[in-house]
Amino acid sequence: MGDGHESGRKHTIRDPGASDLTDSHSTTNGAKRARGDDNCAEMSRPVARLSVHPLSKYRTRCPAFSQPREIVSFSYDHERRQVMDDRELKYYAAPSLDPAPCLFDGFERQVQRDGAKNEHIDGLLGALAHLRAQGDARAARDAQADFVMYRGMLTQLFVTPYSARDAWSMNATRVGPTIYIEENVTAEKIADRAGADENHRRMMYSGYRFETLCVVGAAPETLAPQERAARLGARADAVVNTNSEYCSVFRTRLGEHSVIAGAEVDCIDRAKPGELPSRYYRELKTSRVLDSERARGSFERFKLLKFWAQSFIAGIPTVTVGFRDDEGVLRAIQDLKTSDMPAMVRGKQRMWEPAVCMNFADHALRTIKTHVREEGPEAQYRVSFDPESCEMQVSFLGKCRPFLTPEYLAALAAQQPAASTAT
Repeated sequence: MGDGHESGRKHTIRDPGASDLTDSHSTTNGAKRARGDDNCAEMSRPVARLSVHPLSKYRTRCPAFSQPREIVSFSYDHERRQVMDDRELKYYAAPSLDPAPCLFDGFERQVQRDGAKNEHIDGLLGALAHLRAQGDARAARDAQADFVMYRGMLTQLFVTPYSARDAWSMNATRVGPTIYIEENVTAEKIADRAGADENHRRMMYSGYRFETLCVVGAAPETLAPQERAARLGARADAVVNTNSEYCSVFRTRLGEHSVIAGAEVDCIDRAKPGELPSRYYRELKTSRVLDSERARGSFERFKLLKFWAQSFIAGIPTVTVGFRDDEGVLRAIQDLKTSDMPAMVRGKQRMWEPAVCMNFADHALRTIKTHVREEGPEAQYRVSFDPESCEMQVSFLGKCRPFLTPEYLAALAAQQPAASTAT
């Protein structure tokens, strides 16, 4: 991947902190390139590096982490239009396993989101612009943070110490005191999605199908018995539409870093309360049945790590896992408490530790904050992970087309006087 690292270069492993960082900041190239253009990464060498190894240096006390607090939410409707309401929030109702449903059913009828379109962080920015437009002091404070990103980017930082074979890259830009981060969606990634074989596409579909079988569009306890039975029964023949999505935007803090993150939420356990709704949100996941010790070990080492990181970051207490066989038949459903997941792997060989995940993410955010310092939406950086050197690298790309929307930048400019007054 064209994420700015020098192929084959060897680096010395150092301790985290200031001594980990190599500063060779360069701003020589002012050529504008399209946002997400991977060739942009060839302009400069890394201005900073942060090593994953040895993991022991991250086995220290966990940095402080604040309870995530939702500040705004929004939906994408069935045609992928953003709307500033909760119409796509679904409610959990466990599916029946008698008879056991097949998670591959309806594959040919699904309505798929356009995978060739790069949405950047447009939805998240739209939600923050909506929040700023409310015009009150609290909204102005809520919309301001050190970092703005989707949860997936923060999850990537959490799991990197235990996923060191996986390369990744992100784009970052600083406007005022805030650094905005998005996934670097390359042409190669888009081509890979389009070229996925049918087996892979069926596996992806099975996750959406499981979600469809687990949810209804209204809180079940508010429905009359007849309507409730009708809605639950209709799920078996429902068409999966991957355009639809409900997203929660929340504030949290990791160490000294305030973060605003957006996260797709699968469903909620009850009518949404006005305060801390994340306590009732629920994640829905799928996995192949764990029919051997090897399969269970792989599940705990890799999938459980990602389940924990995603849910912990967003303050979601429960993950419901549907276990399917190779024919796609749903064989079991299990509820896992996010708070219990670390204990499930504690003391086992080659497993993950929350402290390592949180401390690496804390150091990564500090590195980004220190070295993403050129201001303005056209000044962009590439944050990437190189599996060969096991280093996170920050590279300056120069002037690129902003990935922040014009509408958001206008809202930001209009809000600046009120935001400074509020603080």
